[in-house]
Amino acid sequence: MPGVTKEQMLYLLNTANLDCYGYYHPERELMESGLVAFSGWLERMDCRPYQTEVQLYKSLLCLKRSIDRDLIVTSQREALQALKCVIANIGYRFYKAYEMEIEDKRTVYGECAYRLVPREDEPSVCLMHDWICLPRA
Repeated sequence: MPGVTKEQMLYLLNTANLDCYGYYHPERELMESGLVAFSGWLERMDCRPYQTEVQLYKSLLCLKRSIDRDLIVTSQREALQALKCVIANIGYRFYKAYEMEIEDKRTVYGECAYRLVPREDEPSVCLMHDWICLPRA
């Protein structure tokens, strides 16, 4: 998206996600912030970071699938299209690095949560073989 910062893209994806959630769950009360408050929240939030490309990829798929194109405005659609490019790029780079698709059963894809925030017990490596061979505490 030319002329749009990463923060603005994330904000548009956040509002698209909230708009779709609100449409499908009208009984829920949602609070939407402005870009400045959202950016401040991103800087202060204390969530577990993604440890692998697989976690990031799966969480971005979750975000993409939570947004219904028919319910969002043009700027949000553009952010969604940019997100699709980011997801494809992660998949391409993974394939170049490991010579397998990121969703292959030899990766830890199946062990990662299908949500935006990773679980604490998710794999810290990309390949299932490496995960199985890691010493456990």
